[in-house]
Amino acid sequence: MKKVLFFFSILMMASVISFAQVRIDIDVIVGNRPPAPNERQLMRAEEAKHPNIAKAMHDIENSMKALHDAPDDFGGKKAQAEADLKQAYISLRKALYFRLYQDTH
Repeated sequence: MKKVLFFFSILMMASVISFAQVRIDIDVIVGNRPPAPNERQLMRAEEAKHPNIAKAMHDIENSMKALHDAPDDFGGKKAQAEADLKQAYISLRKALYFRLYQDTH
């Protein structure tokens, strides 16, 4: 009986582990640390599933670079626009990778 119970518990543990969803840390999503190779692979898969969101993220990246390279500060509005673009970028990343992390904030 002990052997059957032991075998059953091993089988249950293996099935739970095989169905466990891989998570991406929120620090990766907000840009505080680079993704590990397995996280990068999961992120690319999500980008492939949602090309419109991925394109919007790339467009915002290009906009942030162009705005940063602009010569003037536009009366302080440039800094506000940069902050707004960064927040929009993070929001899109949270939306795109929603299934890959648990939002505890």
